[in-house]
Amino acid sequence: MRQLFESVTDVSLWLASQGFFVALVIGLIPYLLISFPVQYWIRRLLRKHEFENNDFAFPMVAGILNGVTGLTIAFVVVTLWNHHREQDAILKKEAQVIENLHMDLRHDAGMMKEAERALVLYVQTVATMEFNQETRQQGSEDAVKHLDEIYEIVQHIREPLTRSHAMNELAALGSLRHQRLSGTFHSPIHPALWLTVVLLTFLTLINLILFNPKKSGYVAVSVASLAYALILTLANQLEYPYLGPLSVSIDPLFLLLQKYDNP
Repeated sequence: MRQLFESVTDVSLWLASQGFFVALVIGLIPYLLISFPVQYWIRRLLRKHEFENNDFAFPMVAGILNGVTGLTIAFVVVTLWNHHREQDAILKKEAQVIENLHMDLRHDAGMMKEAERALVLYVQTVATMEFNQETRQQGSEDAVKHLDEIYEIVQHIREPLTRSHAMNELAALGSLRHQRLSGTFHSPIHPALWLTVVLLTFLTLINLILFNPKKSGYVAVSVASLAYALILTLANQLEYPYLGPLSVSIDPLFLLLQKYDNP
């Protein structure tokens, strides 16, 4: 089971790194299989065994299934959207804390050049290394080194109040960075919930097939398949905030680099 969950995580991560329409096409394939071939064979089997539509039981089952499916998908989408917004807010706060540190360090002209150099190197490392899955660990080590340099500089600030404020900002920077890294490539949704969502959507489509014995049912199931694929593709693109076309913008960091001189 653990291996299955790891496979779901790997597939989800890979899909999140693809373009939106590529992920949509890939996600739509299993639903199209239900929409046409599977639907054809299910109806053929029902006709062969002279299956009758129970006007009482089927609507009750359909209502329960649709309600559970809708609530589950809504929970997943809302959770991932909130996670995406939180990561965006964390990055903006991190950029603001760096700017606050820069303002504190400007009070000491003697160490200003060295301090600005350390800040620029930290921002460059974060912007170019920590948003890339392959180099994230290496980038983290380099960023820690630059944070240590900034810490050493802050300790030598002569003004006590300015030094205290800068130390607090530095502690906040470390905390925000940790929060950002913890949410970069770790989904807030357990793989078991992804499996549940996929299973429920399949069951809902099969239930829709049973309710539409006529040819128009092919249209209904096709539209439902496209709708489910769109919703789940959107959710997948929001799952990892720093990957794919819906990724969090790192413009706040680039704006900081434009303010400082290159080291």
